[in-house]
Amino acid sequence: MTRIENIEIFFIEYPFPKNLNYQYSGGLVENMIVGLIKITDSDGEYGLGEVTHAQFTHKPIIGLVEHFKNILIGLEIGKINNAWEKMYGSSVFWNREGIAIGVMGGINIAMYDLLGKKLELPVYQLIGGLVKEKIKIYASNGLFESSEDLIKDANKAYDMGFRIYKMRIIKPDTIVSLVKDFKKEFANRMELIVDAVQGSTANPWANKVSINLAKELEKYKILFFEEPCRVENIEGYKEIKKSTTLNIAGAESIPTARAFKPYLQSEVFDIVQFDIATSGFTEGRRIADLAYVYNKPLAIHSWGSAISIMAGIHFSLTIPNSAFTEYCFMDHPLNELLFDNSKLEILNGYVEKPKTYGLGVKFDEKILQKYSYREKINTMISTQEADIQLI
Repeated sequence: MTRIENIEIFFIEYPFPKNLNYQYSGGLVENMIVGLIKITDSDGEYGLGEVTHAQFTHKPIIGLVEHFKNILIGLEIGKINNAWEKMYGSSVFWNREGIAIGVMGGINIAMYDLLGKKLELPVYQLIGGLVKEKIKIYASNGLFESSEDLIKDANKAYDMGFRIYKMRIIKPDTIVSLVKDFKKEFANRMELIVDAVQGSTANPWANKVSINLAKELEKYKILFFEEPCRVENIEGYKEIKKSTTLNIAGAESIPTARAFKPYLQSEVFDIVQFDIATSGFTEGRRIADLAYVYNKPLAIHSWGSAISIMAGIHFSLTIPNSAFTEYCFMDHPLNELLFDNSKLEILNGYVEKPKTYGLGVKFDEKILQKYSYREKINTMISTQEADIQLI
């Protein structure tokens, strides 16, 4: 078996045109930033992973990749679980949750992609084999203030084969009318998910706002209401969940099974979400198994590029309690250069098992030149002073 020769991180960026004006309850989404992990073996072959946290920070990820690279250089590429334990063990004094787990997750995904290419097997075969032949996948965007823009984007998703769409809340007092317009347009053709995005908002609403919203949204039969309060606020989740018949989902920024455990013990999630490009396959399996024990369905979070989308698909196909996986549907050209076949085929809301070695993604040096990253403070999460939303 070949050995790890190098681990690199590359940042690429696509600035969104100003007319898109993507926005949500916590700020503006002005660019698509992707942190690509590339692992090269002693034969010169490579695997790709992704770090979700690259959307939000830059230099810390570079340092963490270097730290873990020094630990893993020379390790056999098939020793993926061993690599996870080495990384975690080397950082155990300071790494329980957060960005370091996210970098580990990106490396973990890249190792599986590389091993799949070497053995000429799809990743789903390496992580336990198929439980199902296809998985529901939803288009995830809805960063719009007007019904016209929302419905236009959702129609585009429908034409691509999606039958589930996720929208974000911008203002609590406008969301119900947007949901009403969406439901009127799509009737029984397309289902809807509503994301409050309060889990990672700098200035979250009072719990009462989400409670009132949930009650108003019940009649529209949305699939689930996502992250209606700050992630740390378990008591808030309890309060909101008791007040509504809606499915409550969370929480994408919780990275480990140990961190999820108190939420499952407290019965605050109807649907468990974790981010595949944060937890990777190794820790993701632990989270999925824990959710299975508590009889909770999974909705895999993958707010990133083709790499995390494909990782979510491969993983979901191997999990008995997986219900959905996510496709970041913001309008950008990066996926065309990262997918093996330039796009993903979606049929009547489902994506079938990939017919590819590894994940089904590729690396082209041209993407680094065409979409070079310029270091900056990302304004996606606004920290400007604002009054707390009370009603």
